Formats: sequence, C-alpha cells, structure tokens
Amino acid sequence: MSIKTIEDIRLLISNAVEESTEMEYKRSFADDKQKRREDIAKDISAMANANGGIIIYGLNQKETTKEHAIPEEIKPIPSDSMSKDQLAQIISSNISPRIKDIEITYIPYNQEGGIFVVEVPKSQTAHQNLTNHLYHIRRNATIEIMEDFEIRDIMNRQANPPLSIDGCGLYKMKSTETKDEYEFMAKITNDGYSVCQTYKLNIYLNKVVAYCHIKFPVHEGFSYTALDEKRLKISCNCMEPIFPNETLEMGHFNLIIPHDKEKEYLTGLIIDMILFYPGGTNDVAYIPNEKRYVIGRNKIDTLLGRDKIIDYPMLEVRQSKRD
Repeated sequence: MSIKTIEDIRLLISNAVEESTEMEYKRSFADDKQKRREDIAKDISAMANANGGIIIYGLNQKETTKEHAIPEEIKPIPSDSMSKDQLAQIISSNISPRIKDIEITYIPYNQEGGIFVVEVPKSQTAHQNLTNHLYHIRRNATIEIMEDFEIRDIMNRQANPPLSIDGCGLYKMKSTETKDEYEFMAKITNDGYSVCQTYKLNIYLNKVVAYCHIKFPVHEGFSYTALDEKRLKISCNCMEPIFPNETLEMGHFNLIIPHDKEKEYLTGLIIDMILFYPGGTNDVAYIPNEKRYVIGRNKIDTLLGRDKIIDYPMLEVRQSKRD
C-alpha cells in the first residue's frame, strides 16, 4: 500500500481500514520532548522488528473493539511542532542499529499543518530503542517488549534470508486432437539480504488420475510420491544459489492430458506449494481455473478439506514382551 496524497488518507477513512501489524494511526506526537523520542523510537523499531509497515501521524482513530481501531478524522500536525528533517533525526539517533530504507512523506493538509507517513521496512536484524534500551515488536495493533528468543530469532534473519513464492502459472503449450500439454512453473524470490544456497519446492496436485501423464525436464532434480489416491507430491530441489532480491523460476514440469478429459481435469484442480528454506517455509496454493491464490497453510488445508487429514496415519507401536 502506498500513501502519498490526502486522497489516499481519505480512502483509509472511508474504507475503515483497521489498524494491524502493518498499519498504525497516531493522532499526534507527545508534547514532552523526552516522551516524544521514546514513543517514536518504540513505534518505529517495533514495526521494523515485526513485518514492517506504515505509521501515520496526524490521523485520529476510534476503537471498534478492545483490540481493533479504525481511522476517524484528520488531525494535522502543527507545522511548528515537527518537520520531516526533525522526525528523521529523532528516528536515526534513537534506534540502533539505524533502519535502512525508511521513507518519510509529508502531506500538507491546511494552513495549520499536515500529516506524516512513515514507511518502515521489515528489518533483517533486531533494533533497540536507545531511550530505554528495550527491544519492542508489534503484534496486531499492540506493541510489546520482546522476549530473548524473539530477539535471537530476528537477528538470525540475516543468516537465513526469507524466500517466497512470487507467483506461478499453468500454461497451455500444445493442443492436438488427442491430447493437450500444459507447462507449470513457479517463481521464487529471495526477500533477504544474503545469498540462500539451500531451498526446496514441494508441489502437490489434488487430482491424481491415470489419464494425466507428467513429464519432467532433465535439467531439474525431481522426485514424486503418491500420498493417496487424490494427492501427488512433486519435489524440486534447488539447482543454484539465489541472491538478494533475485527471482528464479523452478519447478518446471508438463502435464499431458487426453483432449476429451481436459475440462474434467482442470475443473477443481488446486496446485498446493510449500517452499522450504533454512529458517522457515512459504505456503501458497494456486487455482488455475480461477487464476486465484490462497496464502497460508491453515487456509490452504481448509480449501482442500485437509484440515483434519494426516497423509500417513500414525501406526501404533507396541513394545515387544520379553521372555
């Protein structure tokens, strides 16, 4: 989301966009200078330590429930109380280490003042509030002091860069009177700041039938397993390192379907993907007929009706009796 104009602010109000982990509204800055530094450092560092996001100063909010709030009206920050340079200096001098690529936008509103929009990137290390030497993190619409294990986990972001599935496609390549051939391909992006050497993409098809033939290219390492009569797992291991902000294609394979079965096979087809990398996973499902994505393991399992299914039911292991 990009917020650059007063019209963008009004859209937030008219659409009642709630506060969240990645969105925060602030009516004003504290009058006391020390309290002002403490609050700004806490708000900005907590956002960076979480998922990044946007903080808007000069926008009053109202609570809809105990944990939720929406923007209500514009309350411009007086021009003589804060400037863009002053805000940037407070942020840089009261947070350690400094947050890279932070962006501050000033939106004039009237003669009295305007609105400050601070776009905070997700950080690859933990940032400390130097006014009290604490580490904070944003959870939903609240800010909390971080636990030791959380600080360590965030500091490991640098060593284990996060990868994501940046889209995929199922494209018809050939069509004859007897068969249709589709090619699948996924895009993988390195969202971190270091090179990732090891990653793996699992692709699950929810429709496994005898008349669908799968052809794999020779240049990618594949393995596949039939988990049950309705679920096929195809695994593709990485073939090359992926650099920061780089996007690679992987998971190429072809589906060959008899022409008279094409519509039947594609109807209801869901391509479920799990990208594994050191430190985490990314789960995305693609529905070709709807050209729609579903993100998150819980939502995907519910979509597939697998929220209460185990691929391999646990077998009871009985301890052998001694003679």
